[in-house]
Amino acid sequence: MPLSFFWGEEDFLIEKEVNKIKSEVLGENISELNYKVYDNPDFSNLIFLLRAQPMMFGDCVYLVKTEKYFLKSKKIKFDDKEIEEIIDAIDLISPSIHIIFTCQIPKGEREKPDSRTKLFKAIQKTGKIIEFQSFKPYEEYKIAPVLKGFLKEKNLKASDNTILEIIRRVGPYLRDLNSALDKISLYIYPNNLIDIKTVENLYPTNRNIFALIDLILSKNYEKAMFEITSMLQKSHYLEILSFLQSGFSKILLTKIYSKTMSSFDIARKTGQNEYAVKMSLNKIKNLPLENLISLKLNLTRAEFEIKTGEKEPVTALLEAFAK
Repeated sequence: MPLSFFWGEEDFLIEKEVNKIKSEVLGENISELNYKVYDNPDFSNLIFLLRAQPMMFGDCVYLVKTEKYFLKSKKIKFDDKEIEEIIDAIDLISPSIHIIFTCQIPKGEREKPDSRTKLFKAIQKTGKIIEFQSFKPYEEYKIAPVLKGFLKEKNLKASDNTILEIIRRVGPYLRDLNSALDKISLYIYPNNLIDIKTVENLYPTNRNIFALIDLILSKNYEKAMFEITSMLQKSHYLEILSFLQSGFSKILLTKIYSKTMSSFDIARKTGQNEYAVKMSLNKIKNLPLENLISLKLNLTRAEFEIKTGEKEPVTALLEAFAK
């Protein structure tokens, strides 16, 4: 298909999809003549490339970054006449010219292209639109299948528990996980089986929601606040709140269901990995249910205080966990 539009926070998957098209269309014969990148071109340059004709040597691929076209912070705005010309040009794209529009969403910004615009609808009618969402740290059950695909591409093997450990220690971002696999691959060469001990040796510490929750459950509030402060330097406080709410909700449900269900049934009921459920059960076995309920209520109160501007994120969370 000559026209594609890839958008979302997960830039690594967007990049992989672009490379896939380049490989399928151009093979190894990629040059400045048949592959070009345009950064939010103005109207005249956009029309020029949409109306481009194939050259003697074959197909061409043009990558067009379009953040300034579609996001709220956009700086390029086309008038009605220009939009109509762009739509007409899209309808007549040569079969040998492959246009890839990309719109990289900054992580945590929660923006999305306005699907109501004429330009978006024209792309949707003529080409394919795919969203690439980034994963949250607590969505390990979604990340694991993707990571398994990376392992297969690199001819590596790992158990489900090892995959879970890699995610927990490296984090949810696929580019980081892909780089971690490359690092591990070199470490274990010529073997291709990754074990948990290797992951622990290479990534002895991890700053993510799982480690943070463990610190809170063990009442190590001083270190927990240090971790939160570190996370706030890379993530928006709403992301951290979302991680904590989801994490404690699963722990609370795990505690409640443990009275009548096996770890396997709890995992299936709550959408967790069974290994993660067993780890949680071990951590909270001596923790009263009332304490977990109190933590969850305090966290909800802190979220309200932060969102209404009553308290700074660090202060509100510290008070919530120390109560």
